[in-house]
Amino acid sequence: MEKRVNLLFVCVRNRVRSPFSEFIFRKMLKEKKEGLDDRIKVCSVGFFPPVLRDRLADLRISLPEPIFGTSMSGATEEELRKRGFDAPAGWTSRELAPDDVENSRLIIISLPQQKEELLKLFPEARHKVFTLREMAGRDQPLVNEIFSNFPLDDTFWWYCEENPAYVSNMLLDLEEALIEAFPKILRQLGVGNTEKFTTTTLSS
Repeated sequence: MEKRVNLLFVCVRNRVRSPFSEFIFRKMLKEKKEGLDDRIKVCSVGFFPPVLRDRLADLRISLPEPIFGTSMSGATEEELRKRGFDAPAGWTSRELAPDDVENSRLIIISLPQQKEELLKLFPEARHKVFTLREMAGRDQPLVNEIFSNFPLDDTFWWYCEENPAYVSNMLLDLEEALIEAFPKILRQLGVGNTEKFTTTTLSS
């Protein structure tokens, strides 16, 4: 049997963007009906880059405790439920480990700053680390990349992770980017048909 390849989605705390991407991409693989879900293992983790920690510290925005080992955000769970998913019982967020980088064929990361910081730690992974915007071929930032959207006070984390209107809009944009990126992701993984995915295909 052909060995499975690992696809890793990375956001900051593994509570919103990366678990959403993990579940949605698994659905996309199943709906292609080419056995792709048996050939690609999809996971997600969090990576909190020092540059973001420093920026939040300068703004005197306190950090949530704990950073990892927490449940998926309620707003994200709700968006997944709308799409037919329930988060597994006991699901908790997880921090990126060196083995994750070594064992993944492709790593798709949320923010350009995260990519830069990750590659400082793991320069040997340069050939397999991309932002979702790069994979989707977009020139303009995704909604989640626009820092000016966020309140720069201690409601920052609630807004990013739990504000229903923001999270819904941001995850819809992310979902559309995943659809746009689907053929390139498959090519990068070296598996499957690279035929374009469409919103109709995903929702049918």
